Amino acid sequence: MKIKSFLLMTIIVISIMAINCDRIQSPFSPDTAIKEQTNKAVLSGTVILSGTTITNFELIQVVVKGTSLYTNPDGNGDFRIDNLPLGNIVVEIYVKNDVSDIQINNVQSGEEIRITVQVQASNQAVLAHMERNKKSTGVLQVQIQPKKWNLNWVDSEDEIIAKISGVGYDQITPGSVKLVSPTDQTDIIKIGSFDESIGGTYFTAKFYQREAIGLITDPIPGMNYNIIVEYELDGEILYLQDMIEIVGKMPRDSEELSIQINPTKWNTNWEKSSGTVMVKFWGEGYDQIDPDSVFMIGPDDPDVPDDVDVIIPTGSNLTDDHLIVKFAMNEAISIIPDPKPSDKHVIRITDNPDGMGSFNFEYVIEIVGSKK
Repeated sequence: MKIKSFLLMTIIVISIMAINCDRIQSPFSPDTAIKEQTNKAVLSGTVILSGTTITNFELIQVVVKGTSLYTNPDGNGDFRIDNLPLGNIVVEIYVKNDVSDIQINNVQSGEEIRITVQVQASNQAVLAHMERNKKSTGVLQVQIQPKKWNLNWVDSEDEIIAKISGVGYDQITPGSVKLVSPTDQTDIIKIGSFDESIGGTYFTAKFYQREAIGLITDPIPGMNYNIIVEYELDGEILYLQDMIEIVGKMPRDSEELSIQINPTKWNTNWEKSSGTVMVKFWGEGYDQIDPDSVFMIGPDDPDVPDDVDVIIPTGSNLTDDHLIVKFAMNEAISIIPDPKPSDKHVIRITDNPDGMGSFNFEYVIEIVGSKK
């Protein structure tokens, strides 16, 4: 009888312990794993190539020293490394066979760190700017105002302002500040400022709008461009950058053949839409276009080499001053590979998909709607 009582008590005790153990979270439980992943730091940034003869970002590698973490910048020079170790780290920038170190101290759990790295003529990479949790660390940075550059600035005498702030802004060599065209252009164009001043917490340089818009070859409305700001500090030529957006459209009285796509915001839910995307032509020769020969071409899918989607019109309308060619919305959204809200894509309008036609326009549209 005593033995049975003892066994019964033992079973009860073991059961209670098992229940309590279930309530204690394993260090490898899903909740803990999610928390640890959330607390990891992230490093992102942009590489600027204005100071070097290197033009291919594939020749550059970003490595966290002492770890297996590394990446290559994409075609815009942007990169990202997740699961950054905490504490003091060294980021190595490899440019061909040359390597430069960038020290980042006291990396905190969950921190978001963003850096701008400038590759100079000697293939040396230097830190141009750093933000930690969206706050500047005090290194030099530039703000270009306004952020939206208009196509009709060709004859404008108004100004563009570049404000350089951070440690050393007041040591910049007067007369050295220039605006430089985006790095992905074949021809590098530079313009000098017509006025400079130092005051408050900025070095301010002013440029004519008509000269600034000329930095961009064939600017596309809706497209973002990284404008480089060149300056001299302590006898060394350095670079910063800021992003601007092209807005506006060709003047309606222009003799040049032009287009406009409407709407410019394409929704992710268009797959079942019976609506229409319209392409408006005007200018010289618009009335000579055969609507049935107009093609709308989507961007290349980077995951599918040589894959380009092409759609044909569903109708047209010719007036005294313009031609409208219509495309189905459900077909239009289908030419965008994996459309995601806020993404921008370049759409091509041509009369020959091989690029040998009489016209070949590029136009930027933006994806809106909810995530798929």
